[in-house]
Amino acid sequence: MSFNISNYSINKNSPAFIIAEAGVNHNGDLDLAIKLVKKAKECGADCVKFQTFEAERVVTKDAMKAEYQLKTTKKTESQFDMLKKLELPKEAYQEIIKCCKDNDIIFMSTPYSVEDVDSLYNLGVPAFKLASISLVEPELIKHVAKKGLPVILSTGMCTMDEIEMAVRIIKSTGNNDFAFLQCTTNYPSTLDDANLKAMQTMREKFKIVVGYSDHTVNDTACIVSIALGAKIIEKHFTL
Repeated sequence: MSFNISNYSINKNSPAFIIAEAGVNHNGDLDLAIKLVKKAKECGADCVKFQTFEAERVVTKDAMKAEYQLKTTKKTESQFDMLKKLELPKEAYQEIIKCCKDNDIIFMSTPYSVEDVDSLYNLGVPAFKLASISLVEPELIKHVAKKGLPVILSTGMCTMDEIEMAVRIIKSTGNNDFAFLQCTTNYPSTLDDANLKAMQTMREKFKIVVGYSDHTVNDTACIVSIALGAKIIEKHFTL
């Protein structure tokens, strides 16, 4: 139950590894992405994470937006058009990675296809973080695990059987460096729905490193999760 991400050791005795989830909060703007990197470092995070995707591979052109997306974006805009505007151009990654190195913070990004995985691997990421939607995509999990890097997966709305399937797939590749994060698929989510004991259940059942991906509006759930043994914290943030 231990592995390294870059020069950080993640094990039962280590402090929690803090991932500042910038996600798509750069709005497709490289300058804003750079500001997010610097703010994550200023706040003391160990890692800043983005999301790597091409809208064509994620949604159909007539896909409807999720309810939480409708609250903060144009109702007349399709999910495809929204996501298209949130893509980072490929040439932006080199500048973001350089900024991360200059500011001594780890760069990571969540892939949504095998092409994204290969692209990030070629950029030299030290680990992969998969969104909970990918936990039920066996071929994507296998492709990621075969890269031989640590893999962090959020669990979201997945059942225990689906989590167990993902554990088997990763181990079948010979990769034993992975962790699962308890995660509530709601934005923002409430403290009442945090269900932090799920971390303990996963740790006891699978003998793995566990953590928590937080979508609440304060730090209470993060603090409690560390008290319950979380070794990785992912916290969504924006400027």
